[in-house]
Amino acid sequence: MFKHSEKLPIVISVILGALFICALVFMCFWLPVVVNSLIDVSDNFGNRNEITAAGRIFTIADAYAMVALAFVAVILLFVLLSVVYNKNVFSKKTSRLLSAISWCCFGEGLLSLLLIVYFQLAICITLAACFLGLCLRVVRHVIEEATNIKQENDFTI
Repeated sequence: MFKHSEKLPIVISVILGALFICALVFMCFWLPVVVNSLIDVSDNFGNRNEITAAGRIFTIADAYAMVALAFVAVILLFVLLSVVYNKNVFSKKTSRLLSAISWCCFGEGLLSLLLIVYFQLAICITLAACFLGLCLRVVRHVIEEATNIKQENDFTI
């Protein structure tokens, strides 16, 4: 049977995170082009036909804010991966990192909520980001409780 290293999942996660950072850097350069082409797509349902120049600037600024928040979340994920790599999962640091990443998800949800006026499908992004944030909050509380139990067990003889 195939036996893999304990560190292999962490290495794969680091590689995927690095690819995601590369995609974010790429988006930083092409974001205005992508946003403007999305705005220019004909829409029978929404208000994109009525977007002014100020609306375009707002949309691009909101998209840049989303990319910046994604950078923060990915960096926090790398720190979390280093904590897991060092086998220090049940710690206050892990709990704080999960909390910060969940707030990044809620922030992404809020920023995408601002785009619902022009892009109705942004509601899907909003709901997905908030659901992920909620899941991370639950995992954070589980890790926090496990940390407390571990500390109690460490004091027990």
